[in-house]
Amino acid sequence: MRLAVLADVHDNLPALQAVVEDIRKLDVDGVITAGDYLVRGPYPVETSRLLRSLAGWMIRGNAEGYLLAYDAGEAPSPWYTSDQWAAMRWTYEHLDRETLDFIAGLPQSRVVKLDGTTPIRVVHGSPSDPSERLFPDEDPNKLYWFRKAGLLPEHCDPPRLAHAFAQIRESVLLCGHTHIPWVQEQDGRLALNPGAVSGALNGDARAQYALLIWEGGPWQVEHRAVAYDLTRVRRAFRDRGFLAEGGAFARAYLLSIETGRNVVGHLFSHVDKLALEAGVEDWDVVPGAIWDRAVTTFRWTEYTSES
Repeated sequence: MRLAVLADVHDNLPALQAVVEDIRKLDVDGVITAGDYLVRGPYPVETSRLLRSLAGWMIRGNAEGYLLAYDAGEAPSPWYTSDQWAAMRWTYEHLDRETLDFIAGLPQSRVVKLDGTTPIRVVHGSPSDPSERLFPDEDPNKLYWFRKAGLLPEHCDPPRLAHAFAQIRESVLLCGHTHIPWVQEQDGRLALNPGAVSGALNGDARAQYALLIWEGGPWQVEHRAVAYDLTRVRRAFRDRGFLAEGGAFARAYLLSIETGRNVVGHLFSHVDKLALEAGVEDWDVVPGAIWDRAVTTFRWTEYTSES
């Protein structure tokens, strides 16, 4: 038995189509999608429809949670006007009601149990929070890309994966959110992040996903990476208006897609630095003047496919 495992598609239709084509060659038995298939890209409706056409299981991630809060009028008031959240607003304005209703019905976590196999707990971030990051904590070498992407400070140890396992009964834990592929076996249990279909942060610009393979047990993991047409993505960002209307966030995410680097994260680290210098702490949305200054002074040329 083979299950394809996807996460973090982020409205990147060309990347998803390349993954689906690869999956169909492998004759998989189902597809698990671990959240964040919306926001950050120019194809919200098309991506949603393609994912929903696949036989399998879906949950929602933190990105879908943002859209639902915005739709319900429950988001912080600056989300509705600030340049910082322009990309999310663009996505919302280009969604249809059917898609919004569909994501509202998705769970934040679910268990996939097929006859004769070990059950799989599917989350986006962690079992308790779709925005929490999980790390492979047993091999320091696996943490290289987390540190390079700015997701884990150089001299800090990651939270113990055992804490996440303690929150679930299942022996297999599938997560997404960090855009970095990894797998770890620990005390007879398996944790897996398939990487990101769109915007991987491990220096590889290809669309990434994984296979879970059952041949009598236990589950085995195969990470896969598929090349796709980046020129088509660049054109869609521009021609569909996402790049212009989504502002600096859209620009940074396109660079992340092209380079496999965390340009979005580095942009927000720059924003945070300027905010602290201005005496602004614990911000969700920074004042417009700080955001504008950060966008103007960010070293965009350091983040190109050639650098």
